[in-house]
Amino acid sequence: MTKAMHPSNAPRYPGLILACFGLALTLGGMARLRSGLQVVTHWTGQPMYSWGLVAAGGICVVLALIPNSWIANAADPKRPKAKQSR
Repeated sequence: MTKAMHPSNAPRYPGLILACFGLALTLGGMARLRSGLQVVTHWTGQPMYSWGLVAAGGICVVLALIPNSWIANAADPKRPKAKQSR
C-alpha cells in the first residue's frame, strides 16, 4: 500500500473483487452462448463476442489467484536488478 492511499480507502480484498468481476464476465458470456447468441453490437457499434467475454473472465480469475506478495516484490523499486550479460 502506498503512503498516498489512506488505509480506510484501500480495498481489503482486491483479488476477491477481480475474481467476482471475472466470474460475472464469464457467466454473462456463458448465458449469451447458451441462448445461441455469438455476437452482439453494443451502443458504440463495436462487436462484442460471447467467447471473448468468457476468455476475459477466465483471465481475470487466473490473475486474481496471483499472491499479493509476488506483486509487491515485482513492484518494489529498491529490489536489486539482475545483472545483464554483455
